[in-house]
Amino acid sequence: MKPINEQNYYEVLELSPDAAPLAIRRAYKQSFALYQDDSIASYSFFSEEERREILSRIEQAYLTLINPQARSAYDQSLIAAGLLDAERTFQDTTKEPIPIYDFQKTRSDQSSGARRSDELRSRIAQSSEIRDLLARDTLGGSDLEKLRTTLQVPLEEIAEKTNIRIDILRAIEAENVDRFPPLVYLKGFLRAYLRCLESDERVILDAYLRKLGLQ
Repeated sequence: MKPINEQNYYEVLELSPDAAPLAIRRAYKQSFALYQDDSIASYSFFSEEERREILSRIEQAYLTLINPQARSAYDQSLIAAGLLDAERTFQDTTKEPIPIYDFQKTRSDQSSGARRSDELRSRIAQSSEIRDLLARDTLGGSDLEKLRTTLQVPLEEIAEKTNIRIDILRAIEAENVDRFPPLVYLKGFLRAYLRCLESDERVILDAYLRKLGLQ
């Protein structure tokens, strides 16, 4: 994975060059949430300075790509540098304005999240199967999947809460190391995954990495 300051704006937001404005807005919302101070996916392995740099780059990418004139000029610069095929650029056929910012958490969302956490902790406390699973010295991807399904947490719910792509979450459960991100990102994603399950992230993370020979 290239450092974020070496990625073009489409790469920063993980977008195709022909992405529509609504897709840009959605990608920005997800990326911004991922690197917020309270993000459970990134808080543990980025310094405050690194986080500010990443958020600044995400903001710059978004404000350029959501503006039709700025995006056109940026696309032309990529085309001139041989980094973009002109046929892959977005062709706007609509005139409706796209809201720039709209992703505030509501008090209802926070209350619902607290209830969900209490529910998961209760299930863990009552399940001997989960306790036996977590007592193992090593844990594989199938064990993580069993933990998640026993707790009745859909993978889509974790993806929505953490803004981690669902294909990465599937790769973690399948132990598909070819699809893994760099180790520092993998550890952060695993912590985020386990926090969504209200499980001991340190113990389970170590057991998983030990199983894969990464610890």
